[in-house]
Formats: sequence, structure tokens, C-alpha cells
Amino acid sequence: MKKTIGYNILFLLTGFISFFVYSSALYSQQPLIQTDIVRIDKTKTIFPIQDYPQDTDRWIPENNHYHTPFMNSEQQSSAFKALLNHYFGQNSGDLSPWNKNYISTALGSAGVATKKLSKYIAQFTRSDSRHYGENFLLLDSGWKKQIQHLASIAITEEYHRTSRGIVLKETAVRLLPTTYPAFGNPSQAGQGFPFDMLQESALHPGEPIYIAGITQDKSWSFVISPSVIGWVESSDIANVDDVFIQRWISMARASLGAVINDNASLVDSEGIFRFTARTGTLLPLKTVNGKKIVAIPVKNKQGKADIYYAPLSENAIHQIPMIPTPETLSLLIKGMQGKSYGWGNIYGHNDCSAEIRNLLLPLGIYLPRNAHEQSLSARNVDLSHYSTAERIDYLMKHGKPFTTLIYIGGHVMLYIGNIDWKGQTVPATYQNLWGLEPADASSRSIIGKSVFFPLLSRYPQDPKLDSLAGKSIFIMTWLN
Repeated sequence: MKKTIGYNILFLLTGFISFFVYSSALYSQQPLIQTDIVRIDKTKTIFPIQDYPQDTDRWIPENNHYHTPFMNSEQQSSAFKALLNHYFGQNSGDLSPWNKNYISTALGSAGVATKKLSKYIAQFTRSDSRHYGENFLLLDSGWKKQIQHLASIAITEEYHRTSRGIVLKETAVRLLPTTYPAFGNPSQAGQGFPFDMLQESALHPGEPIYIAGITQDKSWSFVISPSVIGWVESSDIANVDDVFIQRWISMARASLGAVINDNASLVDSEGIFRFTARTGTLLPLKTVNGKKIVAIPVKNKQGKADIYYAPLSENAIHQIPMIPTPETLSLLIKGMQGKSYGWGNIYGHNDCSAEIRNLLLPLGIYLPRNAHEQSLSARNVDLSHYSTAERIDYLMKHGKPFTTLIYIGGHVMLYIGNIDWKGQTVPATYQNLWGLEPADASSRSIIGKSVFFPLLSRYPQDPKLDSLAGKSIFIMTWLN
């Protein structure tokens, strides 16, 4: 999955408010239909997700714990402080792209930026690399030579204040400076479309960045963000100066808002559309005449960002951190559920780690952009040596709803509690999932969107499919 700047979030483990696992019996009260598998080709089928009803209120029912926080105030305060420092922190040890101390360590020949740049170029341009273009043809030596020339920029060792920037609209982060794809072998399961191997992630509007280098034609910029390092189109970012940064950080620390409806249209006070933002976008809020408005970055004629303001819709943007209750999480999920799977945020959609990261940001919880790094971001236990049944049992007994991650190697999901499924108590998850596969990984049964899904030892629609709880890796991580 996506590579990230490693960052461990420290949560206070004392004073934890116990949150009991609840069980919903709604699914045992009605017969479940079993639908036939639909085949696309020899490596792809459509998994009948309609056999698993997707009503959020059934999976997160209104019960005695519905309005009870699953993190105490001390834990959430600690998490939110870590988030603010990661985006805006100016002290030693803060990993903000606007922090001179952090950026200075990332630059130069030994810095992470240079290492990643060299790695990306080598990965796709060495003589034995085999990737395919949008026309199903191999990317040849001519393509490799051209992209190597474009991407081979010098990253200076010196920190430059004028290289600080901000994202103006949601923008793709690429491993190389091109919008064209590089696919794996399209004849193999899990390769080809939509898995563009050059797609690293996406950045939200308003994210701080440091511009480490620019292509000779200035069309692409190699940037360091709070979560990833890679190439973005230069037209989607702008430089910022001390005055901008001071105002932006001051407003953000006083009142920070998060987009919560996954499709917010930001129109400034003059009626000009600026960008569309998705859940997890963080923007400062300001109170004017008793009403809150949202700050947005807009590029001026000199190529620098100015601060404009847009009216605030409470249904679109909410001040954070939001109260961490099942009710709040249910509200957020309803705005995200059912959206298509997007490898590396391609086409504006989430993959597994982006789904959970963007879901929890409105609660003030920062997570890395990579599934494996998320599993290492807090206290965890590796149950890979357990059997499938033992893993499921351990999760049901020790998992904490809404704050327990399950990492299974290249994929991560959020545990939401236990449910009664056809007379059997099983753990339930929320996840953005491409699909299931058999033991030999020769095919994929595609789900392709964000769904509620039980962890079963087998799936009756196709017993040959591996259980998600039966993968070679199984790590549980407690965020509280």
C-alpha cells in the first residue's frame, strides 16, 4: 500500500473510559439471501455484497452506548495536539512541512526526500522493470529515458523559507511527474486497472507543504506534506510567506474545521467556486458577526496564496475535534459509505488506509497514510501465529469498537463491535475493500467500495475465498 513518513501517535493509556462491546441481533431476525457470483473474466468476479445489508443504523445501532464517548477527553486532547503539531507545529520534533527543523533533516543527499526521489526513479526506469501504459503496451526504454530526465532534479540541502507552500485543491500525489499510468501485468489478478502504480495518494485543500524541487519546465513540484512525499502538479499549489503562515496557524489553533459530508463545494464570499473538498479536509474557521466562516487558500497573480473566506454550512464542515461517540462516527460514515475504492485516492476515492484516516481526522485523530504504518501508530499485538478462529475470538473479546484497527498485510480495517449474524456472534468491521481472493491469489472477487463487513471464517457465497481473518498477517492496534 502507500508509503508514508513514519509517525507514531502517542495516546494516553490512563483514565480510559471502558466501552463495552455491544451486539446487534438485527441480522438474526430475517432470512439472508445468498446471491450467485457474477463473473467478469477469468481473474475477476463480482462479490454479492448485497447479501450483507449496508444500513449504517443496523451496524451501529442506537443503544445505551450510542452517545457515550469511546475516548476520554484526555486521550482525545492528546491525539488532537499530535494532529495540530503534525500539520502546523513549529517546535523541535514536530513533523510539519512548515517546520524548519523537520524539513532540514528531510533535505540533502541523506534526507528522506532525496532517498524517495531516487527510489521512485529507479523503481520504474531500471532496465528490468516491466510496467504497462493505458494502451496495455509495455512502457519502453524511450518512456523510461524521458521520465528519468524529467524527474532527475536536485534537492538542495538548504532550507528555504520561500519554498513553503499550501495545497489549493485536492491533488494527486504521484511517484513520478506524469499523469499517465504505469500498471502491473493486466493479465494477472490484482494488477492492471485500477492499480496505477504511480499513484501514491492525494492531498486535501489547505494542507501545508514544502516544495523540495521543481521540474525544469516547472509543471511538477516534488513536495513534502504531513503524510506523504511525492510529485504534484504545480498548478494545484501556491507558495506562502510568513504573514500567511502566522495567520493560518493562528486561526487553525483557535478553531479548526473538518469537511464531514465528502462532497463539499467551497464558494468564496464573492460567489466564486474554489474547490470541492472531501471528508478529512481540514480548514481554519473564523467568527465574523457571530457566524463562523471557513478560510480557504487562493493563488494570487504573483503565484502566492492569499486567504479568502467562504460561508460555512454546518452540514458540510464541523469544528473539530468532534465528540467521539458511535453517533458521531455513524454520521461520518453515512457520508462516506458506498463510495468506490480508489487505489492511492485515484479519481478522488479512498483506499483502505485513506478511508480510515479521513474518517478519524474529524475526531482529531491523526493517522499515517499507509496501512502498515497505521498498525504501528499505537499499542498493538501481533496475532499472526493464531488460527483464524483464535483471531476472531480474541478480537471479539479484546477489541474496542471504533478505536481498534485490524491490519492483515496490505490492508487495514476498523473494528466496530460484535453482531449476531445468522445466530452466531461475529466481529463487524468498516473498511474500503477492493475484494476477496482465494488462497492461491489467482483471482479477485470484487467488492470495490467502502462497506460494513463481518469477519467470518468463510464466506458461503464462495467457500474458496480466503477469510480476511485468515491472512498470513493479523495485527490489532488500539488507538486509545
